[in-house]
Amino acid sequence: MKNIFSINGLTKQYKSFDISNICFSCPEGSIMGLIGPNGAGKTTTIKAMMGLLNINAGNIEIFGKKISDLTKEDKESIAVVYDTNSLPEHLTAKKINNIFKRIYKNWCSDKFYHMIERLQIPSDTSIKNMSKGNKMKINLVVALAHNPRLLILDEITGVLDPIMRNDIMQLFLEFVQDEHRSILFSTHITTDLEKIADYITFINRGRVVFSKDKDELICNYKLIHCRASKFDEINKTGIIAYKEEKNRVDFIYDCSVCKNFQYSNDVVIEDTSIEDIMLILTRGHIL
Repeated sequence: MKNIFSINGLTKQYKSFDISNICFSCPEGSIMGLIGPNGAGKTTTIKAMMGLLNINAGNIEIFGKKISDLTKEDKESIAVVYDTNSLPEHLTAKKINNIFKRIYKNWCSDKFYHMIERLQIPSDTSIKNMSKGNKMKINLVVALAHNPRLLILDEITGVLDPIMRNDIMQLFLEFVQDEHRSILFSTHITTDLEKIADYITFINRGRVVFSKDKDELICNYKLIHCRASKFDEINKTGIIAYKEEKNRVDFIYDCSVCKNFQYSNDVVIEDTSIEDIMLILTRGHIL
């Protein structure tokens, strides 16, 4: 399986923050979820992928090429949607189509208008008079209408209601169906990733904590609760991280490391979520 992009050893230093040795890749036909708290380095990583930063070290490849070697056609096969509107606000959907069909070689007006109708975006309203949700949706439609191979999304779903988010998740699944197109999806709404992501990369404090197959992650990691006194007695083999709260300890246990966890009636084991994993790894102690 070919990777649509790979990042190896990416390092960028600022005065008060840095990302260091970022490494992860995404196979063709896949959706990679990129998670982490605010300020973790997700947007910096995306900007580096777009060639918008002078990095200190590392190598980034997209479509098997270094980003410095990407042709104009390669760059047109990449679409990025940020969490703010990037289109001129005086334009309507009709004017956008007239402009962008002259800019992008692979622009498809039929697809553009089909998605405008499907996502219920007003075609005669200027962007400045649209709701935040419709502004975000029309930016996404523009990104999809020129038929990219790689779609990069940076926190775009926060302004959408649950019904519309569900519709857009379906759109993303359709996008990767041909197995040659992929999505890098940075979001705080981890339940969206549980529905559609194939892989999850977790960045915290400028470092990759893990990059794993989502189904294996959810299957192998368990959330366990016990009293603090009981936690002191437990064999720590297989425990990834733990968080103490008053007299209770919550911890993430990796069943693939040690399948025979010894528990009793005063230890509660639950299936975990991406949010649980992120919270304990961020706020707790990593072993």
